[in-house]
Amino acid sequence: MTDAHGRPRLLAAYVIATAIVGLALTAWGISDASSHQALMLAALVVAACGAELFAVELFVDSHVSVSGAVLMAAGAIFGMWGVAATALPIIVAGHVRCRTLPYKDVFNFGALTIAGAAYVAVFRGLDGDVNATSLSDVAAPAVVAGLANMAANSVFVAGAISLDQHQPLPGVWRGNYLWLVPQYAALGAVAIGVALLLTHVGTWSLVLFALPLVSLSEALHTRAEAMKMRSRALEAIGSVHDHRRAA
Repeated sequence: MTDAHGRPRLLAAYVIATAIVGLALTAWGISDASSHQALMLAALVVAACGAELFAVELFVDSHVSVSGAVLMAAGAIFGMWGVAATALPIIVAGHVRCRTLPYKDVFNFGALTIAGAAYVAVFRGLDGDVNATSLSDVAAPAVVAGLANMAANSVFVAGAISLDQHQPLPGVWRGNYLWLVPQYAALGAVAIGVALLLTHVGTWSLVLFALPLVSLSEALHTRAEAMKMRSRALEAIGSVHDHRRAA
């Protein structure tokens, strides 16, 4: 079997394996489901869907959305149950937004759920607790957990791109995701802010984060457009250089 024939099968196996892990984590989260603070969780699900409908396109088959901050907030408050409750609605909203192919939805669901599980594991592993009365007690765990979420999600997506485009994984990740590290650190900070406010003030306080979330989304959009322009400029320079060499 040639590499050309083997890669599509490997990519299909990769997508299926990612989805299976996502389903297993979802089942684990559902097993821990509770009706406690159901209204709060429902509000987070609605907010996550709304944020995903206005996701920022990065490049082909990839985007970034502040819905990730909402998912992390749900994970901080409810653990894996919060991730399980918000991940699938986010994927559905994303499908409505851009009509993605079913296999991409399945993969994105798995990657998003795995990333959410990484957030919960790191946040709780670092003794993060939304019942803390001081932001300083949870700031470091929240930011580190947010970066763990970004690492898991971006590596899984970069892996799929690597297999699909026959490019080395490290190069794909550096070229497409390294510049997002500061933004994901900010998402982690916003996520814990949402979680703390909901826990200590109440569900209605979620509206107070509407403006910061919109502002962060706009900042991501501006940065993404700048990166696209830079990429196009570099491609144009490369084309001119190749043309001169050919001449």
